[in-house]
Amino acid sequence: MKTYLTSDEITKMVEAAPCLRDQVMVSFLADSGCRISELLGIKVENIDLKVGMVLIPHLKRGIKKQCPGCGRSAGRRSQFCVRCGTDLREVIAEGILQRSRLINIGQPTARLIQEYITRAKLKPGDYLIKLSRQWIYSIIRELATNTGLEGKAMLNPESGKKHYVHCHSFRDALAVDWLLQRGDTEGRKALQEQLGHQSFDTTARYFKLTPSSIKKIGDEVRKARFGGK
Repeated sequence: MKTYLTSDEITKMVEAAPCLRDQVMVSFLADSGCRISELLGIKVENIDLKVGMVLIPHLKRGIKKQCPGCGRSAGRRSQFCVRCGTDLREVIAEGILQRSRLINIGQPTARLIQEYITRAKLKPGDYLIKLSRQWIYSIIRELATNTGLEGKAMLNPESGKKHYVHCHSFRDALAVDWLLQRGDTEGRKALQEQLGHQSFDTTARYFKLTPSSIKKIGDEVRKARFGGK
């Protein structure tokens, strides 16, 4: 039973992507740990490729968007109105101030983004990825299949439920690897900021995704208790 994607598996998915846009999408999700809704809200002007930083816009919880086309209420992360199809990505709830956070990305991802922006001739006000949530889900599933990950059950440590490779798997993988490398207080705080968690308790749950670390500690304890493994 897998609990998260490995770096090798993610690299294979990036390499298997049929176009530069999909390479950018997978690389960015894996490198940043962003949610799909956050990725879809990023414009070219939000990205500073020189320093490897991206501005992620956020909205406070408990608010609704109102469709300017038909007046129907929609969730704060809705991209399009389910009734009339109006684009809601720039619609902000009345009376609610927008807040944001800065995240970092690595140079390999930055280079892919730069090449994509150049080839696609994107302008500062353009969205980086112009796809629907469902379309992105379909692309990820196809890439998982093409790299031999189809049907590989993964365990959600929070719910205990099994699932297969999907967009949030990249976020989980980043959190696990981050904590394996920097599980100290500073590292955990940095991860909390990167993922945009309001509560540190949410970030701390990813410790449950490191069974190898648990085994390592367990072996050390056994050796100390019984003189062996």
